[in-house]
Amino acid sequence: MNTQPPLMLMSSHYKKVLIWSSWLRLSHAAITLATLVLLSSGWLIHNSPYLYQPAQMYHYIAAGILVFGLLLRCVLFLTSSNHESLNGLLPTSQDLKAIKTMLRFYITLGKTPLPHWYAQNPFWKPLYLVIYLVMIIMAFSGAFMPEQTEIAGFFLSSIHQSGSQLIFWFVSLHIAAVILHDYKAQKNDISSIIHGYKLFTIQHSVTTPETPVQKIGIDSIK
Repeated sequence: MNTQPPLMLMSSHYKKVLIWSSWLRLSHAAITLATLVLLSSGWLIHNSPYLYQPAQMYHYIAAGILVFGLLLRCVLFLTSSNHESLNGLLPTSQDLKAIKTMLRFYITLGKTPLPHWYAQNPFWKPLYLVIYLVMIIMAFSGAFMPEQTEIAGFFLSSIHQSGSQLIFWFVSLHIAAVILHDYKAQKNDISSIIHGYKLFTIQHSVTTPETPVQKIGIDSIK
């Protein structure tokens, strides 16, 4: 009789889970498109006199799209009951360890392990809140700037210029980080914001053919 313990085999497969709703993806698309047009047209307004008028026209159109995207995102902040709500961007005590791991991942340019998360990257949660606030300030300063130069002692043009520089660096670092994530983790963080689904690895442990499969659920990383 064979008294050796049964051989433990490990296998895995991917499970597709809907993370981002269509409204969230629409808001993200509107904010992304508007931000890219605003940055490029704003640069032309200040540096290309020959393209001032068309650049200004596209700047105003993109500003309207940005306001729409921000308003839609604010509605989701207040009405959603899941990770798309405002609470979903507030770092928790469980996020602190993941934030430290993410920081090491960035410093080493992806040479350290990439932690798992369910929806928002825990490292970027507070940064998202800051950049949303900056965009709202930019929208207000841009709306009032043609009529007056300052409010409460603050020059609107200086606020607008400083905010645009902050947004430029945020967008640049955000794009670089997302590409690094997809390259190192070989997941679909980039495409998930388009179709809404993310892939999660589900581990299986099997001892014998008669033993039922034990699955590790994705709830543990929510």
